[in-house]
Amino acid sequence: MPAPVPNPVEDQSPRVILPLLMRSGTVVPAAVRLTSAHSDLDLTDGVISIRAGATVTAPVRVLPAAAGDRPSAAGDRPADPDTFQVTVLPADTPVLLAGTRSPDPDPAVYPARLAGSLHLTLVTAEGAVTRLNDGRGILFPQSVPTSHLDVRRVRTLTDPWVFATPDGYAVVASPALRDGAPEPAAATSVLLFHTTDLVDYQEIGLVRVTGSGGVRHPGGVYDSARGDFVLWWTDNVGRVWSSHSGALSGPWAPARSGAPHVPALQVPEPAAGHRPTCALPVPEAIASRLLRRYAPVRNVAVEVPPLRVTPGTALPDLPGPALPDLPWAELTYDDGSTARRPVDWDPAALAAVDWSTPGEYPVTGIVRQRRYPFPFVVDRADPTVLHYQGRWYFIATDDPGGHCVATTGLLIRVADSIADLAAADDHTILGVGPAGIAGCFWAPELHLVGGRLHCFFAPSVGAADWRRVQCHVLRLREGGDPVVAADWEPPRPVRQADGAPLQRDLDHPGLSLDMTTFEDSGRTYLVWSQRYITDRIGDAELWIATVDPAAPWHLTSPPVRLLAAGYGWDDDVAEGPYLLRHGDRLVLTYSGSAVGPTYAVGAIEATSGADLLDPGAWIRSHAPVLSTGSQFNHWGPGHNTFGRDEDGLTIVAFHAHPTLATRGRCVALRRIHWAADGHLILDQRPDDEVAPHLRAVRTLIQVGHRGQGASRG
Repeated sequence: MPAPVPNPVEDQSPRVILPLLMRSGTVVPAAVRLTSAHSDLDLTDGVISIRAGATVTAPVRVLPAAAGDRPSAAGDRPADPDTFQVTVLPADTPVLLAGTRSPDPDPAVYPARLAGSLHLTLVTAEGAVTRLNDGRGILFPQSVPTSHLDVRRVRTLTDPWVFATPDGYAVVASPALRDGAPEPAAATSVLLFHTTDLVDYQEIGLVRVTGSGGVRHPGGVYDSARGDFVLWWTDNVGRVWSSHSGALSGPWAPARSGAPHVPALQVPEPAAGHRPTCALPVPEAIASRLLRRYAPVRNVAVEVPPLRVTPGTALPDLPGPALPDLPWAELTYDDGSTARRPVDWDPAALAAVDWSTPGEYPVTGIVRQRRYPFPFVVDRADPTVLHYQGRWYFIATDDPGGHCVATTGLLIRVADSIADLAAADDHTILGVGPAGIAGCFWAPELHLVGGRLHCFFAPSVGAADWRRVQCHVLRLREGGDPVVAADWEPPRPVRQADGAPLQRDLDHPGLSLDMTTFEDSGRTYLVWSQRYITDRIGDAELWIATVDPAAPWHLTSPPVRLLAAGYGWDDDVAEGPYLLRHGDRLVLTYSGSAVGPTYAVGAIEATSGADLLDPGAWIRSHAPVLSTGSQFNHWGPGHNTFGRDEDGLTIVAFHAHPTLATRGRCVALRRIHWAADGHLILDQRPDDEVAPHLRAVRTLIQVGHRGQGASRG
């Protein structure tokens, strides 16, 4: 556990600053006395308490306990009585612990670049502990540009301290290198972030608070009596310093010896591997927001509305035991979100319905959850599942034992159901030779563009060498069969409008891969990953351009860099983009970090109709939306695509390693969920999707009187 921030020596008489948020029962120093006109505040014996049990917001005056005011240690201002605006929360208010984690001894499990991020834990008065986001980081500092083109350096953080501000919260931390060691900027500066809800963060960046000496174990508070932000820290030899500013971004006043005394909650002894650095009470609304965003979303209710039909409705009008025209189950979750699922109805119960006689007939069934084993397909990566002309198709990178470079063909499967794809035969639709293709056949995706089926993929050209991978397109001939090689037109390389290859510029050739496509507002877009390879290798970045759907191998706009890997979690890789539409929201997922156990999925989002070639139109999340965690035994999940299952529900397909030691990547399939706050959930467990005790359902078929008409669902 990091060393606590030491207090200045007693004869400096540190000034007492009351934070904006306090919990009933907080003790203040004996050197001061408190007064307030609010009748529900009890300020006796140096303890701030509330009498009625409800939250109280009131001004509290801090006076010296005895005469002889002296200058404060944090500045030259006299120690006059201060009046603070304080919100005192009930004694049973949840407590938020903020800190980092210890890196795992095996860097493949949880390296310092992941551990050196903000981790949050919520503790209730009853002692229930929730490690938010499955105990993984939720806020990562932005990476730092280097002197090399398109190469960024990972920045981590240490000793984060969270404190309330008038419009939310601030996070102050020490900047660190990817291994957790202090970076040079830590000699003079801190990292600052702002957030309104502890979910979405704005990085203010490095803020200089001193000229030298080191900045370790920073802390902060908003001084409502003076309208200032106050930071304090310990230098490299253990001395305590502080500074103040009217704005988080500065400028900050010259550092002064000593620090204020800020009443705070005790940080408990940490659990193994965790490094909490501060504890603060949070209102129930904030605690609920954090749980909705970073705790598993669980099913709590299932209802099926009745079906009203006209007498004489024939059973063939409601075909089969699944009865798709019967109402679906309506699911409610503990965050307030909802979902719908079909029901497999009991044929015997349906057979007992007299469709010609008015009455109410109970029927029972089981909420349908199509389950796909993991691995769904072994030694395949970058998977796509597509429904096309009545059948299901599966295509992916061939990854035998993790060796995907010297592969010899592009493989596709077809079946009558998604489940049957797992054991379906492979069909080779392209081998080495055409267009100089020599290997790889990476990241194939099937898309309908301009009404024609296309396969975007990235083979190596001229030699079986990953450094020679370039985006190509296959187009299915009119009336062709996707599993017949001769029914595909020859592969075409994707080129810029002037015929140049996909590259940063003439001086920086390289590779391109992981191409995807989507349409919005009448325009067709391509997004892909590329990096230059010269005497050094640039970071993998996502690029975007428009394309003519009649010839989606020729760009119709200059390529624009959409994003570069920007955090410790994605390291130097941004690849595997794929778009999911949700109403007017466009969510583009992508994968980061090197392929392996730390591979993960992030997301950026834009609004339909926006200028999608403008990187500023996209909002990026700080942390991954899918990574290795305890919900599933998947290591390094990533390179996902989306599709629809037989019921029309959205599924995500991705690859992961079944064990830490497995080299070959394997395919996983599951349904997605949209949380009440709108965030995308890709790791919902089946028992959270539909609670086991709620899977059996019952509804009524209400056969009405003739002339009433029918109402289905």
